[in-house]
Amino acid sequence: MAVWDELKVVLVRLRHEQPRALLGYPMPEVDEGRRPPFNIRLAAWASATAEDLHRQFGDDVDLTVGALPYPPGRPAPSPPAADERSGLLDPRELTAELDGPAIVRSGESVGHGLLLTNLTEQHVQIETNGHVTADVVDPSTGEVIGGSSGPQLLPLIVFRVEPGQTQRIPLLIGTDSIKPQLGYTIPAGAWGIQVPLKLGGHDTPGRRTPILPLTITA
Repeated sequence: MAVWDELKVVLVRLRHEQPRALLGYPMPEVDEGRRPPFNIRLAAWASATAEDLHRQFGDDVDLTVGALPYPPGRPAPSPPAADERSGLLDPRELTAELDGPAIVRSGESVGHGLLLTNLTEQHVQIETNGHVTADVVDPSTGEVIGGSSGPQLLPLIVFRVEPGQTQRIPLLIGTDSIKPQLGYTIPAGAWGIQVPLKLGGHDTPGRRTPILPLTITA
């Protein structure tokens, strides 16, 4: 219990001083069954906090910063291969564009909008949890390099796009890196996003938008 007694004091302090940094952690109010290592998930911009925790608690804490393990050098999860991802939207049926330029600061997330236009004669349903979430990609290769890795609520909210109409769907754009060589946050630059879409209907395969422009600032 000695490690937990020290760690819970630190967690209470962090929860008060840096509430946005802590995304997942053992509740300090519960002592029963607390055995190391303790899993702690931090925002992608909170690597300095992760360094402090690692320095103080070492292997007694299992740290994740954004989408990647901390400290650097630990094995990172493998991203999906390109052929495992869903196919592109058919531009003869459904087109997608951003509701204005997408600009986000490195390490942060932003709410935006995706405009879907239905070119068919039947309505289209997009199943969401209140928004769709972008994958950030290298625009030259289409390789996924990051996005939003934090926990999300999972209610089913369906957006209906009528024939010939355009519907705005809330879009979440995050900048957590999944590439250790880029660091914990995707650096500033001109990148791209693709948005996976779950179309209504049990037999309907998933689709993704073409690559749309994204600017990440420092």
